[in-house]
Amino acid sequence: MSSFASISPDKLSRMIGTPQAPILIDVRTDEDFAADPRLIPGAIRRPAVEAPQWSAAFAGRSVIVICQRGAKLSHGAAAWLRVAKASAENLDGGFEAWKAAGLPLVPVAKLPPRDGEGRTVWVTRARPKIDRIACPW
Repeated sequence: MSSFASISPDKLSRMIGTPQAPILIDVRTDEDFAADPRLIPGAIRRPAVEAPQWSAAFAGRSVIVICQRGAKLSHGAAAWLRVAKASAENLDGGFEAWKAAGLPLVPVAKLPPRDGEGRTVWVTRARPKIDRIACPW
């Protein structure tokens, strides 16, 4: 049964890619991550034990915390985020529940490297245009 501060994998999957999408923070241990080095689309990794240091950066934001099974690590990190004034929930059942539901996962090897501030490089045309499709009316 979900707690008041949890979100189901199904509900989270419908939010990803929308303007209301929360920030996803994966706090799985290095051992758990090494066993399955994939992320939920859009997730960033942060060490759970360092949550008191990094939680303030998410103040005022909506955050979902993900650990292996949705138990100890995600609840602790979410608590630190709430102390830092973030709206934080944990993923009910964690990474394992997401994977069991057959929802998309991204191999870390396929992601572009990030700089010191966590940014990636986007490549686009110099002068992007909108391509239009003919309407039948």
